[in-house]
Amino acid sequence: MSELTTATTQARLTLRHVLLGIIAIICLAGVYYAGSLSSASTTLASDSSGQTNLETASRTDDIRIMPVNVTTAKYVESVKQTRTFTGTIRAKSRSQLGFELSGKIKEVFVDEGDTISLGSPIAELDTETLAAQKNAILARLEQARNVLAELESGPRLQTINAARASRDAARSQSEMAKTNLLRRESLRNSGAISSEEFDRASFGLRTAEANLKAADEQLSELEAGTRQEKIDAQVSLVKQLDASLDEIDVAIRKSTLLAPFNGTITQRHLDPGSIAQASAPVVRLVDEQNLEAWIGLPVTAVAKLEVGDRTKIEIDGQPYQASLIAKIRELDSMTRTQTVVFKLDTTETHAVVSGQLCEIQIENDSQASGFWVPTTSLAKGVRGLWSVMVLKPMMKRGESRVEKSDVEIIHTESDRVLVRGTLNEGDRIVSDGVHRISVGQIVEASDNQNSTN
Repeated sequence: MSELTTATTQARLTLRHVLLGIIAIICLAGVYYAGSLSSASTTLASDSSGQTNLETASRTDDIRIMPVNVTTAKYVESVKQTRTFTGTIRAKSRSQLGFELSGKIKEVFVDEGDTISLGSPIAELDTETLAAQKNAILARLEQARNVLAELESGPRLQTINAARASRDAARSQSEMAKTNLLRRESLRNSGAISSEEFDRASFGLRTAEANLKAADEQLSELEAGTRQEKIDAQVSLVKQLDASLDEIDVAIRKSTLLAPFNGTITQRHLDPGSIAQASAPVVRLVDEQNLEAWIGLPVTAVAKLEVGDRTKIEIDGQPYQASLIAKIRELDSMTRTQTVVFKLDTTETHAVVSGQLCEIQIENDSQASGFWVPTTSLAKGVRGLWSVMVLKPMMKRGESRVEKSDVEIIHTESDRVLVRGTLNEGDRIVSDGVHRISVGQIVEASDNQNSTN
């Protein structure tokens, strides 16, 4: 029990000694710091000139002057601004190709990715029904032409002679009926025949005279030839059948889908055996050899361009030569820009495909005036402004005092900005490392001075 009490007492004495030592060190540090402040105050107050006192203190305490990189402010009255606009690469010709008529697809001759030339067959419809209709029209047309030939040549001589003989026979019968009627009239007057028998003889005469008249007219018609109206009607029938035949031939020709231009098949929608509706797309054909860039630009920029102007267009970072071929005189309702069309040189577009994005850079002079400064020279200011650090020369050669100048950013371009504010022509501005210095600090401009134009 006595040993435990002795150990506890020794531990308490050791802890007390440590605490006393720490307190002593803190007191000594405070005394030293107070003495340093008093010495510095006395030194600075011993001279009547504040600037000279600070220089003297700097030399006395051997303060290290910080070197800084500077740039010279130069005033500019206008700025060339380069703006980038984005557009889309399009094929000059692109079509969804389909048949003009409905029908069953017999064969499709191409597949996606195939390159075809103008007039190459793409697909074909089954034409069996059209062929049967054509044969029927041909038969009717042949019959109509034969009838027309007969009408145009007129009746044959044998037909005319037969009609003349019929007319002579009808005349003889008419004369016989007239004689018979006269004989019956005498007999009736003598009371030898009845009135009924006389009436029959009279009716027979009228019938014979009617037959004679019909025979005369038939003979006259044959001798005069076919009437022109009948020939004209038959000619019209022949023309109608000819037109029907041409219509069938056109339908048969249109049953084969041909390429309207050189291009590449990018999509195939239907296969053999499918029923193709009129105008339904069978394939999509794109002319990838003639590519155009469609880009929306401000109206003021388009006004400065002329058809035929040459320029560079970037596609995936690669520049391509192009020429302006059209200015669409209508504003895009969404972007409020005017579309211009550039034609890419075909010799350079082997790696370009329709649908890619493209860019064009347009330069224009802005009336904005101010000073170009590096972006690294800016420090965040107050109330939305920025500030730059300006060097004011001191009496000692090579040393300058740092002052702050508030500026407003007008235009940003790459690694520099156009600003205006309380700067003056020729002011030396700290170009970088502004976070390492403060207002009133003494600095020295390094040898590598530069200017921002």
